[in-house]
Amino acid sequence: MRKLTILGLATTTLLAACTQAEVADRPEPPQLQVLSPERGTMTAGLATIEVRGTATPSPDSAVAIARVEVNGTGARVDQAGNFSATITVQPGANLINTIATDADGAVASDTRGVVTGDLRPLDMVIENALAAGLSAAAFDKLGDTAATLITQADLGSFVAPYNPVVAKGLTNGQEDCLYGKVSVRPGLDIATAFLSLIPGDAGLTLDAELVGLVIPLHARYAAACLDGDTDITITAQRARIRGTLAISVVNGRFDVKLVNPTVVLTGFNLAASGVPGAVLDLLDLDQEIADTLAWAVERFLAPMVDKALAGVQVGPQNVSLLGQTLRVAVAPAGVAFDAAGAEVVLDGSLTVLGASSKFVYTENQSPPGRGDAGIALAVADDAINQLLTGFWSRGGLNMAIEKDLGMFDAVRLDAMLPPVVSAAADGSMRLLMPDLLVEFRSNGQMMARVAMTVEMKLKVVPAASTYAARIAIELPTLRADIIENVMGMPDTELETLFPAAVEATIATFEPLLGAMPIPSVQGVSLTDVHMGGTGGYITISADLN
Repeated sequence: MRKLTILGLATTTLLAACTQAEVADRPEPPQLQVLSPERGTMTAGLATIEVRGTATPSPDSAVAIARVEVNGTGARVDQAGNFSATITVQPGANLINTIATDADGAVASDTRGVVTGDLRPLDMVIENALAAGLSAAAFDKLGDTAATLITQADLGSFVAPYNPVVAKGLTNGQEDCLYGKVSVRPGLDIATAFLSLIPGDAGLTLDAELVGLVIPLHARYAAACLDGDTDITITAQRARIRGTLAISVVNGRFDVKLVNPTVVLTGFNLAASGVPGAVLDLLDLDQEIADTLAWAVERFLAPMVDKALAGVQVGPQNVSLLGQTLRVAVAPAGVAFDAAGAEVVLDGSLTVLGASSKFVYTENQSPPGRGDAGIALAVADDAINQLLTGFWSRGGLNMAIEKDLGMFDAVRLDAMLPPVVSAAADGSMRLLMPDLLVEFRSNGQMMARVAMTVEMKLKVVPAASTYAARIAIELPTLRADIIENVMGMPDTELETLFPAAVEATIATFEPLLGAMPIPSVQGVSLTDVHMGGTGGYITISADLN
């Protein structure tokens, strides 16, 4: 078999202009056949594997075999050309590269994959699948965003489902001879708001100032057993609300409560003509409205804080993706605060419905911390492998593509192994897809068959939202072995068609990687984004804009 390596394939073009290795003037290689392991080997718990096969001289040259190496280890070769070598394999996707060299230096090679490790069911929940570290500056920006949104929000409609906001003088829930019920009417307005969120050991210290309040109310009441109702309007120059947003995880959800709030109203004015004094004294509206404002701010901020901490939708959701249904389920597992910010971990699963295989699972250490970055995000490689293996299990990576390639009119791709994400030696993250069988066809007939291994370096790019990012492919590398060449087409000409198959593979992977839930923070845009890998996690760090 022959091997060709193509580096730096661009994902945004048809790859026609890619730089290729020199393919001309090759000496006739020896004959190499790897018998074991078979292509597409996926077996749990392997530490070593024996590689066996035959290496014999080329019939044309009859030059003797000088050596056979498997992943750089010399193989035992007998006089008949049978060879064997035992090599070490690691959990994940392993490449087995066998090279036979004859006495004249001509080489034949074979590259195939073996997936091993702890293989787990595809529907398992991955602990600490996602992590996010938010700096104090991130919460500062979140506070600015919340202040803008609270002035734009229709707080009257927000509070209305909880009416009446004040109910006093009731006996066992029933109206009495002296009672009052007060509800918020539409039209609640705030001219300007200032809001800060400062992290500390107890959670987020809240300091909110609401300026220019207009609060329209409607009251039903009774005094001396005489019923009445009227509209009331409360205005205030300012409302200063302080307290601590205590945040915990309860039953897989964030629980946000405003603890020990204090509210100071400045320039308070009550317009309530016709309401008996006894009713006004009973209602104590300045204190009750202050409590209502604190309560409303808590409920307004809670979803924003939830979203900021998780960065993704909490709970299960179904997503249609490339003809399959992906079920994404994310649940908070823990949150911790200090003066520098917060760190959050979330459990999750990404299950392709109907998938039945297993994926490579690694026991990860604790997710990486936020470090010095404005925001630090981490995605467990297990989560990505769960997604990719599920899609592979459903045949989502097998496809037939009609494409004009001169002597051929179609390409058939069959993935014998799932793609596997792992950390490379330089700390970057790679996606390895070994044993991709590619058939070049003409009029429905197979004319050439090639086994490819595609290795892709991952990167982070902006998503459709200004405040989000997604995983994409930076640099693919191709290794290809020609298995059959029915037409007898020169290998050098056949190799020029390989980029088209790589392009089709990349086009498949991009949407899958883009479906990974990457946490984002509302109101916070990222700059100077960096991606790496550590402890079984893809890490993303960025400064704040």
